[in-house]
Amino acid sequence: MSIDIFQGMTGRSISTYDLLDETMEAYGLDKATAHEAITAFLNSLVEDDPALILERTPVRPELLEFNPTSLDVDHWVTVSDETADHIRGALAASFEPVA
Repeated sequence: MSIDIFQGMTGRSISTYDLLDETMEAYGLDKATAHEAITAFLNSLVEDDPALILERTPVRPELLEFNPTSLDVDHWVTVSDETADHIRGALAASFEPVA
């Protein structure tokens, strides 16, 4: 099994995904804080092993072909359940769960 994590410019809206919803609910975090924590932990894991990213899929693939206004190309990053569990562990070590 695998999960998808949104990777992109977060100054705008953040696309929702299961791990984000799970993190917001478990720790009472707002969307931006939860997403920043998830991506920070993911990035630290990927620094050590880039192969943890199983797939990168553009949210809007048409921008790879034609992007005259130079819009940012956001991606869905697919990781294994094991990688997601490492992220969950890092989150649990960093935040207090909601009672």
